[in-house]
Amino acid sequence: MVDFINQTQQLGANHFDNKASHSFGDLTKKEWNTMFYKHLDHHLNQFGM
Repeated sequence: MVDFINQTQQLGANHFDNKASHSFGDLTKKEWNTMFYKHLDHHLNQFGM
C-alpha cells in the first residue's frame, strides 16, 4: 500500500487531471485527490488506524 501511495505522489497531480475513473468517468485532479483521500481514510479507519 505504501508503494502505491508513493507512486501516486511521484506521478503528481497533473497526471490525474481529466483522467477517467472506471466508476465516475473523467475527474479533475481535485476530484481525484478527494477520492484518494476518502478511500485511504476509509481503509485506515476500517483497521482502527
